[in-house]
Order: sequence, then C-alpha cells, then structure tokens
Amino acid sequence: MSKKFFSRLIVALAFLAAAIFYLLSELLPERFGGFSLAWAGVLFAGMSGLALLVSAFGVKNSVALKKLQIAIGCVLILVAAVCLFFALALPDALLLPVLFVIAAFFLVLCTFVVGGKKWDDGDNHKAGYKCYDRRKAEEEKLAKKEDVSEGEDRADR
Repeated sequence: MSKKFFSRLIVALAFLAAAIFYLLSELLPERFGGFSLAWAGVLFAGMSGLALLVSAFGVKNSVALKKLQIAIGCVLILVAAVCLFFALALPDALLLPVLFVIAAFFLVLCTFVVGGKKWDDGDNHKAGYKCYDRRKAEEEKLAKKEDVSEGEDRADR
C-alpha cells in the first residue's frame, strides 16, 4: 500500500468520526450533548492537518509538494485551533497570539522538513554538472580523438 493511502484513510476516518459524534449529539443530547459542531471541526481539521503533516515527511523529491502539504496542514491546524477556541469559549484576546505561535511553529517545521532546499534547484547545482559549451567542447574533442584513431587504423592497414 502507498503512503498516501494511510493519510487519506486517516482523513476519511476523522470525517466519519466527526459526523457520527455530531449525529449522536443531536439524537442523544443527554449523553453526547457536549459534542458540538465546533468539536467536530476540531476533530476533523486537526486530524486532517496532522495527516498532511505526516505525509509531508514521506514525500521524497518534490520540495514544492512538501511545502504545499505543510501549508495546507498548517491552515487545517489553525482552523482546528479556532474551532477549539469556540468549543471551549476561551477569551478572544488569546486567539490571535495562539494562532501566531502555531503559524510560526509551522514555518520552522517547513524549513526543517525541506532541509533548506529550493523548489527550483536545477541540474547546474548538482555535482559534476557541465554547461552546454563544456559538453559540446568535450564531444568535439572526443570526436577528433576518434577521427585521429580511425586515421591511424587506416594507415596501419
């Protein structure tokens, strides 16, 4: 199975769990009355964000894909934090500082995960890369060398 399967399964199961708990809170308010739509948002957005962050560690080559997954995961975690504030009815003065701390943490995580690589590192940054002019000069030199060796072979005959 692919690594994408597990992250997609986690997201689907989180959505299913949030939907079931929300339905139960409407059907059985005496048992699940404390579970509101805000808690469903915390469950779904939080688990989806974490699944995207974990899958970003699994991507091998694509730096742009890693950064995109981390950015979307960060947004989902921020949505989960906002839902948590509404679910717990915390003071609004704490909301903005907590969101800034979460965003700063994910910027640091993004830098850590991609290892400081640029998304557009080309061949010219790889070890042993030769520009077009150098490759062409080497090809001409090799062709001349082959012509000389063929000429010597003909002279020997």
